Amino acid sequence: MKERVRLVLIIGASKMECYRTAKTFDLDFLNVDRMRFVCDPYHLRGWSRGTAFIALNRPTWPENLDLVLQALTVKGQLRIANDRDLAELRADVPSAALSQQSLQREGARR
Repeated sequence: MKERVRLVLIIGASKMECYRTAKTFDLDFLNVDRMRFVCDPYHLRGWSRGTAFIALNRPTWPENLDLVLQALTVKGQLRIANDRDLAELRADVPSAALSQQSLQREGARR
């Protein structure tokens, strides 16, 4: 039986913002086949129930994108990505090798 590949949506107001979001979360672009960059509210439709996503700077987004994301999150269609979702997309870096900057960013997100 074929194993299902977990995708993570990276949502932003533009493709450049999606890229910055992925970099902020330290995602490895060698795993880009498991990421989907979404800027248009129309492209948030049709994902499997519980699809994980990450997003930053939502107050700067167009209102329709923010409203659709909020509605789909409340409905359960989309969910905020957890550490397990993101760990699968990060480069294999031993925890001792994490940069101080990465640790500070992680602390700022909590």
